[in-house]
Amino acid sequence: MFIAITRINCLCILVLSWALVVCARGPILAAEPSIVELSTQWAEARQQFDFKKAVGVLDQWIKQQPDRSQLYYLRGCDNFFAGNYRQSVSDFDRLIALDPSRKQSLWERGISLYFAGDFAKGAEQFADYQNYHDQDVENSAFRYLCVAKAEGVKQAQETLLPIENDPRPGLMEVFRLYEGKATPDQVLEDMQKSKLTGQAAAGYRFYTLLYVGLYYDAQGDDTHAVKYLAQASDPKLLEASEQRISRYMWDTARLAHQEISKRVKQAKN
Repeated sequence: MFIAITRINCLCILVLSWALVVCARGPILAAEPSIVELSTQWAEARQQFDFKKAVGVLDQWIKQQPDRSQLYYLRGCDNFFAGNYRQSVSDFDRLIALDPSRKQSLWERGISLYFAGDFAKGAEQFADYQNYHDQDVENSAFRYLCVAKAEGVKQAQETLLPIENDPRPGLMEVFRLYEGKATPDQVLEDMQKSKLTGQAAAGYRFYTLLYVGLYYDAQGDDTHAVKYLAQASDPKLLEASEQRISRYMWDTARLAHQEISKRVKQAKN
Protein backbone atom coordinates (compact mmCIF):
# COMPACT_ATOMS: atom_id res chain seq x y z
CA MET A 1 0.00 0.00 0.00
CA PHE A 2 0.48 -0.07 -0.52
CA ILE A 3 3.45 -1.19 -2.28
CA ALA A 4 3.55 1.19 -5.24
CA ILE A 5 3.49 4.72 -3.81
CA THR A 6 4.69 7.48 -6.16
CA ARG A 7 6.63 10.10 -4.24
CA ILE A 8 5.07 13.57 -4.23
CA ASN A 9 7.99 15.23 -6.01
CA CYS A 10 7.88 12.75 -8.89
CA LEU A 11 4.10 13.05 -9.13
CA CYS A 12 4.33 16.83 -9.32
CA ILE A 13 6.82 16.61 -12.21
CA LEU A 14 4.68 14.08 -14.08
CA VAL A 15 1.50 16.13 -13.70
CA LEU A 16 3.27 19.31 -14.81
CA SER A 17 4.59 17.52 -17.89
CA TRP A 18 1.13 16.17 -18.62
CA ALA A 19 -0.36 19.66 -18.22
CA LEU A 20 2.05 21.08 -20.76
CA VAL A 21 0.93 18.49 -23.29
CA VAL A 22 -2.75 19.07 -22.56
CA CYS A 23 -2.32 22.85 -22.80
CA ALA A 24 -0.77 22.48 -26.24
CA ARG A 25 -3.88 20.75 -27.55
CA GLY A 26 -6.12 23.79 -27.46
CA PRO A 27 -6.76 27.28 -26.09
CA ILE A 28 -8.02 28.04 -22.59
CA LEU A 29 -10.27 31.02 -21.95
CA ALA A 30 -8.15 34.06 -21.06
CA ALA A 31 -10.20 34.78 -17.95
CA GLU A 32 -9.22 31.43 -16.44
CA PRO A 33 -5.82 30.31 -15.15
CA SER A 34 -4.08 28.16 -17.73
CA ILE A 35 -3.61 24.45 -17.14
CA VAL A 36 0.13 25.06 -16.78
CA GLU A 37 -0.51 27.71 -14.13
CA LEU A 38 -2.89 25.44 -12.24
CA SER A 39 -0.53 22.49 -12.37
CA THR A 40 2.29 24.69 -11.05
CA GLN A 41 0.10 26.02 -8.24
CA TRP A 42 -0.97 22.49 -7.34
CA ALA A 43 2.61 21.23 -7.31
CA GLU A 44 3.68 24.11 -5.06
CA ALA A 45 0.80 23.47 -2.66
CA ARG A 46 1.72 19.80 -2.52
CA GLN A 47 5.37 20.57 -1.90
CA GLN A 48 4.27 22.73 1.06
CA PHE A 49 1.80 20.06 2.24
CA ASP A 50 -0.95 22.68 2.01
CA PHE A 51 -3.66 20.22 1.08
CA LYS A 52 -6.54 22.67 1.49
CA LYS A 53 -4.93 24.90 -1.13
CA ALA A 54 -4.19 21.90 -3.34
CA VAL A 55 -7.88 20.94 -3.28
CA GLY A 56 -8.86 24.49 -4.22
CA VAL A 57 -6.52 24.45 -7.20
CA LEU A 58 -7.89 21.11 -8.34
CA ASP A 59 -11.42 22.47 -8.04
CA GLN A 60 -10.51 25.10 -10.64
CA TRP A 61 -8.70 22.57 -12.79
CA ILE A 62 -11.64 20.14 -12.81
CA LYS A 63 -13.98 22.92 -13.91
CA GLN A 64 -11.87 23.23 -17.03
CA GLN A 65 -11.38 19.51 -17.58
CA PRO A 66 -14.28 17.68 -15.88
CA ASP A 67 -13.67 14.39 -17.68
CA ARG A 68 -9.98 14.01 -16.75
CA SER A 69 -10.15 10.97 -14.47
CA GLN A 70 -6.69 11.46 -12.94
CA LEU A 71 -7.71 14.84 -11.55
CA TYR A 72 -10.30 13.12 -9.37
CA TYR A 73 -7.64 10.73 -8.11
CA LEU A 74 -5.42 13.66 -7.16
CA ARG A 75 -8.26 15.56 -5.49
CA GLY A 76 -9.40 12.39 -3.73
CA CYS A 77 -5.94 12.04 -2.21
CA ASP A 78 -5.69 15.72 -1.28
CA ASN A 79 -9.18 15.79 0.22
CA PHE A 80 -8.18 12.82 2.35
CA PHE A 81 -4.97 14.51 3.49
CA ALA A 82 -7.01 17.63 4.32
CA GLY A 83 -9.42 15.58 6.45
CA ASN A 84 -12.31 15.83 3.98
CA TYR A 85 -13.09 12.14 4.02
CA ARG A 86 -16.51 12.07 2.37
CA GLN A 87 -15.38 14.43 -0.37
CA SER A 88 -12.42 12.13 -0.90
CA VAL A 89 -14.72 9.15 -1.34
CA SER A 90 -16.84 11.12 -3.82
CA ASP A 91 -13.74 11.95 -5.85
CA PHE A 92 -12.63 8.32 -5.95
CA ASP A 93 -16.14 7.27 -6.94
CA ARG A 94 -16.07 9.76 -9.80
CA LEU A 95 -12.69 8.40 -10.86
CA ILE A 96 -14.17 4.90 -11.02
CA ALA A 97 -17.17 6.16 -12.98
CA LEU A 98 -14.81 7.65 -15.57
CA ASP A 99 -12.34 4.76 -15.51
CA PRO A 100 -13.85 1.52 -14.11
CA SER A 101 -10.51 -0.29 -14.54
CA ARG A 102 -9.17 1.62 -11.51
CA LYS A 103 -11.69 0.23 -9.00
CA GLN A 104 -9.97 -2.97 -7.93
CA SER A 105 -6.60 -1.38 -7.20
CA LEU A 106 -7.94 1.74 -5.48
CA TRP A 107 -6.93 1.03 -1.88
CA GLU A 108 -6.89 4.77 -1.19
CA ARG A 109 -10.68 4.73 -1.55
CA GLY A 110 -10.86 2.03 1.11
CA ILE A 111 -8.93 4.14 3.60
CA SER A 112 -11.14 7.15 2.91
CA LEU A 113 -14.24 5.00 3.43
CA TYR A 114 -12.80 3.80 6.75
CA PHE A 115 -12.19 7.35 7.96
CA ALA A 116 -15.62 8.43 6.68
CA GLY A 117 -17.22 5.72 8.81
CA ASP A 118 -18.54 3.71 5.86
CA PHE A 119 -16.99 0.48 7.11
CA ALA A 120 -19.00 -2.01 5.05
CA LYS A 121 -18.01 -0.38 1.75
CA GLY A 122 -14.45 -0.03 3.01
CA ALA A 123 -14.32 -3.77 3.72
CA GLU A 124 -15.63 -4.43 0.20
CA GLN A 125 -12.92 -2.25 -1.34
CA PHE A 126 -10.14 -4.02 0.54
CA ALA A 127 -11.59 -7.44 -0.35
CA ASP A 128 -11.57 -6.32 -3.98
CA TYR A 129 -7.96 -5.15 -3.70
CA GLN A 130 -6.99 -8.62 -2.45
CA ASN A 131 -7.78 -9.92 -5.95
CA TYR A 132 -5.37 -7.32 -7.34
CA HIS A 133 -2.53 -7.96 -4.86
CA ASP A 134 -2.90 -10.84 -2.42
CA GLN A 135 0.29 -10.46 -0.37
CA ASP A 136 -0.23 -7.06 1.23
CA VAL A 137 -0.56 -7.16 5.01
CA GLU A 138 -1.73 -3.55 5.10
CA ASN A 139 -4.72 -4.37 2.92
CA SER A 140 -5.65 -7.34 5.12
CA ALA A 141 -5.22 -5.20 8.24
CA PHE A 142 -7.43 -2.42 6.95
CA ARG A 143 -10.18 -4.84 6.00
CA TYR A 144 -9.93 -6.22 9.55
CA LEU A 145 -10.27 -2.69 10.91
CA CYS A 146 -13.36 -2.03 8.80
CA VAL A 147 -15.02 -5.32 9.77
CA ALA A 148 -14.12 -4.78 13.45
CA LYS A 149 -15.89 -1.41 13.42
CA ALA A 150 -18.92 -2.77 11.57
CA GLU A 151 -19.34 -6.28 12.99
CA GLY A 152 -16.95 -6.67 15.89
CA VAL A 153 -13.41 -7.90 16.48
CA LYS A 154 -14.36 -11.61 16.51
CA GLN A 155 -15.82 -11.42 13.01
CA ALA A 156 -12.86 -9.36 11.81
CA GLN A 157 -10.41 -12.00 13.00
CA GLU A 158 -12.43 -14.90 11.61
CA THR A 159 -12.64 -13.31 8.15
CA LEU A 160 -9.09 -11.94 8.03
CA LEU A 161 -7.75 -11.97 4.45
CA PRO A 162 -4.91 -14.54 4.28
CA ILE A 163 -1.35 -13.39 3.70
CA GLU A 164 1.60 -15.75 3.28
CA ASN A 165 4.55 -13.50 2.52
CA ASP A 166 4.75 -9.74 2.72
CA PRO A 167 8.52 -9.21 2.53
CA ARG A 168 8.61 -5.82 4.25
CA PRO A 169 10.24 -5.87 7.69
CA GLY A 170 7.71 -6.16 10.49
CA LEU A 171 4.59 -6.65 8.39
CA MET A 172 4.22 -10.40 8.92
CA GLU A 173 4.59 -9.76 12.65
CA VAL A 174 1.71 -7.28 12.32
CA PHE A 175 -0.29 -9.95 10.51
CA ARG A 176 0.25 -12.36 13.41
CA LEU A 177 -1.18 -9.70 15.74
CA TYR A 178 -4.33 -9.33 13.64
CA GLU A 179 -4.60 -13.14 13.38
CA GLY A 180 -4.65 -13.33 17.17
CA LYS A 181 -1.39 -15.26 17.26
CA ALA A 182 0.62 -12.49 18.91
CA THR A 183 -0.01 -9.69 21.39
CA PRO A 184 0.81 -6.01 20.85
CA ASP A 185 3.60 -6.32 23.42
CA GLN A 186 5.14 -9.24 21.54
CA VAL A 187 5.04 -7.37 18.24
CA LEU A 188 6.59 -4.29 19.84
CA GLU A 189 9.25 -6.46 21.47
CA ASP A 190 10.10 -7.98 18.08
CA MET A 191 10.51 -4.46 16.76
CA GLN A 192 12.87 -3.51 19.59
CA LYS A 193 14.95 -6.65 19.07
CA SER A 194 15.34 -6.11 15.33
CA LYS A 195 18.94 -5.83 14.16
CA LEU A 196 17.98 -3.51 11.30
CA THR A 197 19.59 -0.08 11.20
CA GLY A 198 19.08 3.25 9.48
CA GLN A 199 16.13 3.71 7.15
CA ALA A 200 15.16 0.03 7.29
CA ALA A 201 14.86 0.22 11.08
CA ALA A 202 12.80 3.41 10.90
CA GLY A 203 10.47 1.83 8.34
CA TYR A 204 10.02 -1.24 10.53
CA ARG A 205 9.27 1.00 13.50
CA PHE A 206 6.73 3.11 11.62
CA TYR A 207 4.59 0.27 10.28
CA THR A 208 4.65 -1.56 13.59
CA LEU A 209 3.56 1.52 15.54
CA LEU A 210 0.89 2.42 12.97
CA TYR A 211 -0.78 -0.96 12.96
CA VAL A 212 -0.44 -1.54 16.69
CA GLY A 213 -2.12 1.84 17.22
CA LEU A 214 -4.93 1.03 14.79
CA TYR A 215 -5.30 -2.42 16.37
CA TYR A 216 -5.83 -0.83 19.78
CA ASP A 217 -8.42 1.49 18.24
CA ALA A 218 -10.32 -1.54 16.95
CA GLN A 219 -10.25 -2.98 20.46
CA GLY A 220 -11.70 0.25 21.85
CA ASP A 221 -8.52 1.14 23.74
CA ASP A 222 -8.15 4.84 22.93
CA THR A 223 -5.32 5.41 25.39
CA HIS A 224 -2.96 2.95 23.75
CA ALA A 225 -4.18 3.87 20.26
CA VAL A 226 -3.27 7.52 20.80
CA LYS A 227 0.07 6.59 22.34
CA TYR A 228 1.31 4.49 19.43
CA LEU A 229 -0.24 6.58 16.66
CA ALA A 230 1.48 9.65 18.13
CA GLN A 231 4.80 7.84 17.82
CA ALA A 232 4.02 6.64 14.28
CA SER A 233 3.10 10.15 13.13
CA ASP A 234 6.20 11.79 14.58
CA PRO A 235 7.69 13.87 11.70
CA LYS A 236 11.18 12.88 12.84
CA LEU A 237 10.39 9.24 12.08
CA LEU A 238 9.32 10.14 8.55
CA GLU A 239 12.48 12.20 8.05
CA ALA A 240 14.57 9.25 9.19
CA SER A 241 13.18 6.96 6.50
CA GLU A 242 11.54 8.76 3.60
CA GLN A 243 12.51 5.89 1.30
CA ARG A 244 10.96 3.20 3.50
CA ILE A 245 7.88 5.02 4.79
CA SER A 246 5.01 5.84 2.45
CA ARG A 247 4.04 9.49 2.85
CA TYR A 248 0.43 8.44 2.23
CA MET A 249 0.52 6.03 5.14
CA TRP A 250 2.35 8.52 7.37
CA ASP A 251 -0.50 10.96 6.75
CA THR A 252 -2.90 8.14 7.54
CA ALA A 253 -1.18 7.77 10.91
CA ARG A 254 -1.34 11.55 11.41
CA LEU A 255 -5.07 11.66 10.68
CA ALA A 256 -5.85 8.59 12.79
CA HIS A 257 -4.04 10.15 15.75
CA GLN A 258 -5.87 13.42 15.15
CA GLU A 259 -9.32 11.81 14.98
CA ILE A 260 -8.89 9.55 18.01
CA SER A 261 -7.39 12.38 20.06
CA LYS A 262 -10.39 14.52 19.16
CA ARG A 263 -12.73 11.75 20.24
CA VAL A 264 -10.93 11.36 23.57
CA LYS A 265 -11.10 15.11 24.19
CA GLN A 266 -14.82 15.21 23.41
CA ALA A 267 -15.45 12.29 25.77
CA LYS A 268 -13.81 14.21 28.61
CA ASN A 269 -15.97 17.32 28.09
